[in-house]
Amino acid sequence: MERAPEVKKYIDPMVDFGFKKIFKESKNKQLIIRPLNAIFGLDIIDIKILDSEQLGPTRKDRKAYYDMHCTDSSGQTFIIEVQLAEQDFFMERAIFYSSTTITDKAVRGEWDYHVYPVFFLGLMNFDMRHLDPDLARPDQFIHKFTLREESTHERMSDALRFAFLEVARFDKKKEDCHSFEDRFLYIMKNLPTFAEKPELWDDPYFEDIMTEAEYANMDRHERAAYIRSMKDKWDNYAIMKTATRKGLEQGLEQGLKQGLEQGLEQGREEERVAMARRMKADHIPAETIAKYSGLTEDQIKAL
Repeated sequence: MERAPEVKKYIDPMVDFGFKKIFKESKNKQLIIRPLNAIFGLDIIDIKILDSEQLGPTRKDRKAYYDMHCTDSSGQTFIIEVQLAEQDFFMERAIFYSSTTITDKAVRGEWDYHVYPVFFLGLMNFDMRHLDPDLARPDQFIHKFTLREESTHERMSDALRFAFLEVARFDKKKEDCHSFEDRFLYIMKNLPTFAEKPELWDDPYFEDIMTEAEYANMDRHERAAYIRSMKDKWDNYAIMKTATRKGLEQGLEQGLKQGLEQGLEQGREEERVAMARRMKADHIPAETIAKYSGLTEDQIKAL
Protein backbone atom coordinates (compact mmCIF):
# COMPACT_ATOMS: atom_id res chain seq x y z
CA MET A 1 0.00 0.00 0.00
CA GLU A 2 1.41 3.36 -1.05
CA ARG A 3 2.23 5.55 1.92
CA ALA A 4 0.72 9.03 2.07
CA PRO A 5 3.23 11.88 2.12
CA GLU A 6 4.23 13.54 5.34
CA VAL A 7 2.75 17.03 5.47
CA LYS A 8 4.04 19.56 7.94
CA LYS A 9 2.12 22.61 9.08
CA TYR A 10 1.78 24.28 5.67
CA ILE A 11 1.01 23.08 2.16
CA ASP A 12 3.38 23.63 -0.76
CA PRO A 13 2.39 26.69 -2.87
CA MET A 14 4.48 25.39 -5.78
CA VAL A 15 2.21 22.44 -6.58
CA ASP A 16 -0.99 22.85 -8.55
CA PHE A 17 -3.47 22.42 -5.70
CA GLY A 18 -1.40 24.40 -3.21
CA PHE A 19 -1.05 27.45 -5.44
CA LYS A 20 -4.73 27.55 -6.35
CA LYS A 21 -5.82 26.98 -2.76
CA ILE A 22 -3.72 29.88 -1.42
CA PHE A 23 -3.98 32.43 -4.22
CA LYS A 24 -6.96 31.59 -6.41
CA GLU A 25 -9.59 30.32 -4.00
CA SER A 26 -8.82 32.77 -1.22
CA LYS A 27 -11.25 35.65 -0.72
CA ASN A 28 -8.23 37.83 0.03
CA LYS A 29 -7.34 39.04 -3.47
CA GLN A 30 -4.39 41.01 -2.11
CA LEU A 31 -2.48 37.74 -1.90
CA ILE A 32 -2.06 37.83 -5.69
CA ILE A 33 -2.52 41.58 -6.29
CA ARG A 34 0.46 42.59 -4.18
CA PRO A 35 3.04 40.37 -5.98
CA LEU A 36 1.72 41.55 -9.36
CA ASN A 37 2.02 45.20 -8.29
CA ALA A 38 5.52 44.72 -6.89
CA ILE A 39 6.93 42.67 -9.78
CA PHE A 40 5.42 44.66 -12.66
CA GLY A 41 5.40 48.09 -10.99
CA LEU A 42 1.62 48.44 -11.18
CA ASP A 43 -1.11 49.91 -8.99
CA ILE A 44 -3.86 47.28 -9.22
CA ILE A 45 -6.68 47.87 -6.74
CA ASP A 46 -8.97 44.95 -7.52
CA ILE A 47 -9.04 41.97 -9.87
CA LYS A 48 -11.61 39.59 -11.26
CA ILE A 49 -10.69 35.91 -11.42
CA LEU A 50 -11.48 34.52 -14.89
CA ASP A 51 -12.07 31.01 -16.16
CA SER A 52 -8.76 29.16 -16.45
CA GLU A 53 -9.81 27.80 -19.84
CA GLN A 54 -9.70 30.28 -22.71
CA LEU A 55 -11.41 29.38 -25.97
CA GLY A 56 -10.74 30.76 -29.43
CA PRO A 57 -13.44 32.38 -31.56
CA THR A 58 -14.41 29.08 -33.24
CA ARG A 59 -14.50 25.45 -32.16
CA LYS A 60 -11.43 24.72 -34.30
CA ASP A 61 -9.30 27.34 -32.57
CA ARG A 62 -6.67 26.43 -30.00
CA LYS A 63 -7.44 26.38 -26.31
CA ALA A 64 -5.20 27.56 -23.47
CA TYR A 65 -5.36 26.51 -19.83
CA TYR A 66 -3.87 28.64 -17.08
CA ASP A 67 -3.17 28.07 -13.39
CA MET A 68 -4.64 31.51 -12.76
CA HIS A 69 -6.22 34.03 -15.11
CA CYS A 70 -7.52 37.42 -14.02
CA THR A 71 -8.19 40.98 -15.17
CA ASP A 72 -8.43 44.40 -13.55
CA SER A 73 -10.85 47.30 -14.10
CA SER A 74 -8.64 48.90 -16.77
CA GLY A 75 -8.75 45.81 -19.00
CA GLN A 76 -5.28 44.51 -18.20
CA THR A 77 -5.03 40.71 -18.15
CA PHE A 78 -2.78 38.60 -15.94
CA ILE A 79 -1.74 35.00 -16.55
CA ILE A 80 0.01 33.17 -13.72
CA GLU A 81 1.61 29.80 -14.35
CA VAL A 82 3.41 27.51 -11.90
CA GLN A 83 5.90 25.26 -13.68
CA LEU A 84 6.92 22.32 -11.53
CA ALA A 85 9.38 20.50 -13.79
CA GLU A 86 11.91 21.85 -16.26
CA GLN A 87 10.42 22.41 -19.70
CA ASP A 88 12.54 23.33 -22.71
CA PHE A 89 9.89 25.56 -24.27
CA PHE A 90 8.36 27.19 -21.23
CA MET A 91 9.17 30.71 -22.45
CA GLU A 92 7.64 29.94 -25.85
CA ARG A 93 4.59 28.59 -24.06
CA ALA A 94 4.33 31.91 -22.21
CA ILE A 95 4.33 33.72 -25.57
CA PHE A 96 1.65 31.37 -26.91
CA TYR A 97 -0.61 31.84 -23.89
CA SER A 98 -0.19 35.62 -23.93
CA SER A 99 -0.80 35.99 -27.66
CA THR A 100 -3.86 33.73 -27.38
CA THR A 101 -5.23 36.10 -24.75
CA ILE A 102 -4.65 39.15 -26.98
CA THR A 103 -6.37 37.45 -29.90
CA ASP A 104 -9.30 36.41 -27.73
CA LYS A 105 -9.81 39.98 -26.52
CA ALA A 106 -9.76 41.45 -30.03
CA VAL A 107 -12.95 43.33 -30.90
CA ARG A 108 -14.96 41.53 -33.57
CA GLY A 109 -15.75 43.57 -36.69
CA GLU A 110 -14.15 46.99 -37.04
CA TRP A 111 -11.14 47.28 -34.74
CA ASP A 112 -8.40 49.90 -34.45
CA TYR A 113 -5.94 47.31 -33.06
CA HIS A 114 -5.88 48.84 -29.61
CA VAL A 115 -4.46 46.10 -27.39
CA TYR A 116 -5.06 45.80 -23.68
CA PRO A 117 -1.82 44.78 -21.92
CA VAL A 118 -1.23 41.14 -21.02
CA PHE A 119 1.11 40.25 -18.17
CA PHE A 120 2.56 36.75 -17.80
CA LEU A 121 3.98 35.67 -14.44
CA GLY A 122 5.82 32.36 -14.34
CA LEU A 123 6.77 30.75 -11.02
CA MET A 124 9.46 28.23 -11.85
CA ASN A 125 10.52 25.27 -9.76
CA PHE A 126 13.75 24.77 -11.72
CA ASP A 127 16.89 26.61 -12.80
CA MET A 128 15.94 28.92 -15.67
CA ARG A 129 19.55 29.16 -16.84
CA HIS A 130 19.08 25.72 -18.40
CA LEU A 131 16.75 27.41 -20.89
CA ASP A 132 19.03 30.36 -21.64
CA PRO A 133 22.74 30.40 -20.66
CA ASP A 134 22.70 34.21 -20.90
CA LEU A 135 20.63 34.26 -17.70
CA ALA A 136 23.75 33.42 -15.74
CA ARG A 137 23.86 35.92 -12.87
CA PRO A 138 23.83 33.79 -9.71
CA ASP A 139 22.21 36.57 -7.64
CA GLN A 140 19.34 37.28 -10.05
CA PHE A 141 16.19 35.25 -9.49
CA ILE A 142 13.61 37.42 -11.33
CA HIS A 143 13.82 37.88 -15.10
CA LYS A 144 11.62 40.44 -16.86
CA PHE A 145 11.02 40.86 -20.59
CA THR A 146 9.23 43.47 -22.69
CA LEU A 147 9.02 44.46 -26.36
CA ARG A 148 12.01 46.79 -26.97
CA GLU A 149 14.11 48.26 -29.77
CA GLU A 150 17.19 46.09 -30.21
CA SER A 151 19.97 48.67 -30.03
CA THR A 152 18.54 51.48 -27.88
CA HIS A 153 16.32 49.23 -25.72
CA GLU A 154 13.54 51.79 -26.10
CA ARG A 155 10.23 50.20 -25.23
CA MET A 156 8.03 49.48 -28.24
CA SER A 157 4.85 48.62 -26.36
CA ASP A 158 3.48 47.56 -22.99
CA ALA A 159 1.12 45.12 -24.69
CA LEU A 160 3.17 42.11 -23.61
CA ARG A 161 5.19 41.88 -20.42
CA PHE A 162 6.74 38.78 -18.89
CA ALA A 163 8.29 37.98 -15.51
CA PHE A 164 9.83 34.63 -14.55
CA LEU A 165 10.63 33.89 -10.90
CA GLU A 166 13.15 31.14 -10.13
CA VAL A 167 11.65 29.86 -6.90
CA ALA A 168 13.68 26.63 -6.70
CA ARG A 169 17.04 28.37 -7.22
CA PHE A 170 16.34 31.13 -4.69
CA ASP A 171 18.90 30.65 -1.91
CA LYS A 172 18.80 33.77 0.25
CA LYS A 173 18.42 33.43 4.00
CA LYS A 174 15.49 35.07 5.79
CA GLU A 175 17.65 37.83 7.25
CA ASP A 176 18.97 38.70 3.77
CA CYS A 177 15.52 39.23 2.27
CA HIS A 178 14.87 42.98 2.33
CA SER A 179 12.62 43.62 -0.68
CA PHE A 180 9.06 42.35 -0.97
CA GLU A 181 10.06 40.32 -4.03
CA ASP A 182 12.80 38.50 -2.10
CA ARG A 183 10.47 37.81 0.79
CA PHE A 184 7.80 36.50 -1.57
CA LEU A 185 10.32 34.14 -3.19
CA TYR A 186 11.51 33.04 0.25
CA ILE A 187 8.06 32.04 1.47
CA MET A 188 7.10 30.41 -1.84
CA LYS A 189 10.15 28.14 -1.56
CA ASN A 190 10.30 27.51 2.18
CA LEU A 191 6.67 27.51 3.34
CA PRO A 192 6.20 23.70 3.23
CA THR A 193 9.36 23.15 5.29
CA PHE A 194 8.06 25.00 8.36
CA ALA A 195 7.09 22.60 11.13
CA GLU A 196 5.85 25.50 13.25
CA LYS A 197 4.81 29.06 12.53
CA PRO A 198 8.06 30.96 11.92
CA GLU A 199 9.07 34.44 13.00
CA LEU A 200 9.14 36.31 9.70
CA TRP A 201 8.80 40.00 8.95
CA ASP A 202 6.43 42.58 10.40
CA ASP A 203 4.09 42.36 7.42
CA PRO A 204 0.49 41.03 7.62
CA TYR A 205 0.72 39.86 4.00
CA PHE A 206 2.90 36.88 4.97
CA GLU A 207 0.71 36.14 7.97
CA ASP A 208 -2.25 35.90 5.59
CA ILE A 209 -0.40 33.50 3.29
CA MET A 210 0.41 31.20 6.19
CA THR A 211 -3.22 31.27 7.36
CA GLU A 212 -4.45 30.22 3.89
CA ALA A 213 -1.77 27.51 3.68
CA GLU A 214 -2.45 25.70 6.97
CA TYR A 215 -3.00 22.02 6.26
CA ALA A 216 -5.06 21.60 9.42
CA ASN A 217 -7.68 24.04 8.10
CA MET A 218 -8.50 21.91 5.05
CA ASP A 219 -11.32 19.36 4.88
CA ARG A 220 -10.71 15.75 3.89
CA HIS A 221 -11.54 16.34 0.20
CA GLU A 222 -9.05 19.20 0.02
CA ARG A 223 -6.42 17.10 1.75
CA ALA A 224 -6.94 14.27 -0.73
CA ALA A 225 -6.62 16.71 -3.64
CA TYR A 226 -3.43 18.11 -2.15
CA ILE A 227 -1.91 14.64 -1.72
CA ARG A 228 -2.66 13.88 -5.38
CA SER A 229 -0.98 17.12 -6.38
CA MET A 230 2.09 16.23 -4.31
CA LYS A 231 2.25 12.80 -5.94
CA ASP A 232 2.38 14.51 -9.34
CA LYS A 233 5.37 16.49 -8.07
CA TRP A 234 7.09 13.28 -6.94
CA ASP A 235 6.36 11.64 -10.31
CA ASN A 236 8.06 14.50 -12.14
CA TYR A 237 11.06 14.22 -9.83
CA ALA A 238 11.20 10.45 -10.34
CA ILE A 239 11.15 10.87 -14.12
CA MET A 240 14.13 13.19 -13.98
CA LYS A 241 16.04 10.89 -11.60
CA THR A 242 15.32 7.84 -13.76
CA ALA A 243 16.43 9.65 -16.91
CA THR A 244 19.67 10.67 -15.22
CA ARG A 245 20.31 7.16 -13.88
CA LYS A 246 19.71 5.51 -17.25
CA GLY A 247 21.94 8.03 -18.91
CA LEU A 248 24.77 7.39 -16.47
CA GLU A 249 24.46 3.62 -16.82
CA GLN A 250 24.62 3.89 -20.58
CA GLY A 251 27.57 6.21 -20.26
CA LEU A 252 29.50 3.65 -18.21
CA GLU A 253 28.89 1.00 -20.86
CA GLN A 254 29.82 3.05 -23.91
CA GLY A 255 32.45 5.36 -22.53
CA LEU A 256 32.16 8.38 -20.29
CA LYS A 257 31.91 11.12 -22.92
CA GLN A 258 29.61 9.35 -25.36
CA GLY A 259 27.45 7.91 -22.57
CA LEU A 260 26.90 11.24 -20.89
CA GLU A 261 25.88 12.84 -24.18
CA GLN A 262 23.44 10.05 -24.94
CA GLY A 263 22.18 10.03 -21.37
CA LEU A 264 21.40 13.72 -21.51
CA GLU A 265 19.56 13.26 -24.81
CA GLN A 266 17.59 10.35 -23.37
CA GLY A 267 16.72 12.49 -20.38
CA ARG A 268 15.48 15.24 -22.66
CA GLU A 269 13.39 12.73 -24.63
CA GLU A 270 11.73 11.38 -21.49
CA GLU A 271 11.20 14.94 -20.31
CA ARG A 272 9.53 15.82 -23.63
CA VAL A 273 7.25 12.80 -23.25
CA ALA A 274 6.39 13.78 -19.67
CA MET A 275 5.68 17.36 -20.75
CA ALA A 276 3.49 16.12 -23.62
CA ARG A 277 1.51 13.93 -21.21
CA ARG A 278 0.81 16.92 -18.95
CA MET A 279 -0.19 19.14 -21.88
CA LYS A 280 -2.43 16.37 -23.25
CA ALA A 281 -4.05 16.01 -19.83
CA ASP A 282 -4.83 19.74 -20.04
CA HIS A 283 -6.61 19.09 -23.38
CA ILE A 284 -4.14 21.14 -25.40
CA PRO A 285 -4.44 20.20 -29.12
CA ALA A 286 -1.96 17.64 -30.47
CA GLU A 287 -0.59 20.05 -33.08
CA THR A 288 0.29 22.56 -30.35
CA ILE A 289 1.88 19.86 -28.17
CA ALA A 290 3.91 18.71 -31.18
CA LYS A 291 5.14 22.25 -31.80
CA TYR A 292 6.46 22.72 -28.28
CA SER A 293 7.55 19.16 -27.38
CA GLY A 294 9.19 18.05 -30.63
CA LEU A 295 7.12 14.85 -30.71
CA THR A 296 5.01 13.88 -33.70
CA GLU A 297 1.23 14.03 -33.50
CA ASP A 298 1.14 10.21 -33.85
CA GLN A 299 3.45 9.86 -30.86
CA ILE A 300 1.26 12.24 -28.86
CA LYS A 301 -1.92 10.37 -29.73
CA ALA A 302 -0.30 7.12 -28.57
CA LEU A 303 0.54 8.47 -25.10
